[in-house]
Amino acid sequence: MKSTGIILLSALLYFAAFSPLSFSQKSSNGISKINSEDLEAYVSFLASPAMNGRANGEQELDITVNYLASQARILNLKPANGESYLQPYTIMEKQIDPSGSMIEIYSEGNDPVMNSEPMYQLYPTGAADFVIEGEVAFAGYGIKADKYGYNDLENISPDGKILLIMNRSPLSEDGSRYLFEEPMWESFMSIQAKIIGLMFSKARAILVVTDPKSGFTSVDQQYPGITGELRSSKYLKGTKPVSFDLPAMPKIIYVNRSVADELLRGTGQSLDDLQKKIDSGLKPQSFVIKDKKIRITEKSMLKETQQYNVAAWIEGSDPVLSREIVIFSGHADHIGTTGGHVNPGADDNASGCAAILEIAQAFQSLEKKPLRSVLFLWVTGEEIGLFGSQSYVNNPLFPLENTIVDLNMDMIGRVKGVADTTDDNPMTGPLEVFAITGYQSRDLTEIAGEADRRSEIDLNYSLSSRTHPLQLYSRSDHYNFEKKDIPAIFFSTGLHTDYHKPGDTAEKLDFEKMEKITRLIYDIGFTVANRKNRLVVDNPFSKW
Repeated sequence: MKSTGIILLSALLYFAAFSPLSFSQKSSNGISKINSEDLEAYVSFLASPAMNGRANGEQELDITVNYLASQARILNLKPANGESYLQPYTIMEKQIDPSGSMIEIYSEGNDPVMNSEPMYQLYPTGAADFVIEGEVAFAGYGIKADKYGYNDLENISPDGKILLIMNRSPLSEDGSRYLFEEPMWESFMSIQAKIIGLMFSKARAILVVTDPKSGFTSVDQQYPGITGELRSSKYLKGTKPVSFDLPAMPKIIYVNRSVADELLRGTGQSLDDLQKKIDSGLKPQSFVIKDKKIRITEKSMLKETQQYNVAAWIEGSDPVLSREIVIFSGHADHIGTTGGHVNPGADDNASGCAAILEIAQAFQSLEKKPLRSVLFLWVTGEEIGLFGSQSYVNNPLFPLENTIVDLNMDMIGRVKGVADTTDDNPMTGPLEVFAITGYQSRDLTEIAGEADRRSEIDLNYSLSSRTHPLQLYSRSDHYNFEKKDIPAIFFSTGLHTDYHKPGDTAEKLDFEKMEKITRLIYDIGFTVANRKNRLVVDNPFSKW
């Protein structure tokens, strides 16, 4: 872990004021130790401006890791990795080398008219370096929408060409409404939908440019912070990088408006004019750009970054059952800053981190410890690929065959309200929490149902489907456990308009609701940790 120097020392002094722990007496009813005041104190520190959004690879996440380890020590939890609370792992990052990667445009006479433009590749995970050169065709929005009788490729043959397309989809004259009405996550505007439509077009590359009605001229302006992700791809050291390069799949490259303007120069058409023509008549305006060629060169380099999970445990009281492990998990990282603004990540996921600390305090206060051992696991790397939980299941601190459940908390602090709820941001009401699961164990579902009946909070399973458009089932750390046939439930109050934005602050959380949710999750884990029989896995992921 890189040194944090004075910043770390200052933070340690600072977070001492945010350590709510003051228990001395033992309790037979640990659930009473979970309270909203403690939760608020933890979240207030983790989501404070000084933490700068807890981005992976930044010193503020190092401070977060140290804070959580210190709280585990204060609680007198046992370190799970020998004498350490930290579990290190390494992320490999393939980066586009800006010194050798560029976009060059040539006239028919092979005279260079533009070079050294920055490039941003979607999923730069395939074969290392490449050079693509060829003819360019403007292909509108790159959309094939049969239900609307619209196809941007109908006037051109994309075979062997490089296609220039605008992002988004046809818009109303004032740019306020999409003309192809579809739910956001199924929309023709999504790059996912466009890739599917263009994957077998035999085009060599797709250049995606911000459309004029967006009001932006560069990728970084429109999507602050995304250029870092488009210049790199990450994978866990010791694993193979995931490649999105299929044999026939074109390279997907985001470009700034200056590239499109230069390609269209001399054609008598501007990007603004072309967009207006498409939007007003819903007729493709695609054409091959004459007398211009483009060369795309990508060179890459490899970077290693060490990260840390935090793991602490309570040993079970039964000499046999103590070998089995109940896990409470949540991710400690967030996305840092975008466009110069801090994204505090109070709900995502300071809320889950705080809940785990309270659950740990509840277990630690018991007069008699649970029969099974309990692991409290704060992972990192979630926001960039679920890497912390992937690292844990690949290199577990306790045997996976003895791990019987993962109860994962990710965004459990908000309440549905008019101001922060849309159709694309499902949220729960004041007495409700989403329970997202693969239903791998009927026993676990029944235990959760019993705890639900004892609680003021209702469990809502409506987002569990693996075919749900939001795909939340595979978007948090429980997923890596379920893939190993370990039953899991992912608890969340849902998405909101402050998701991954500066507005995700502590004062917007409902800590009284959060207390009830945390008590419910504790109740489920307590029951699993103390029941005589192990959970039966009757619907294993490996059999799906």
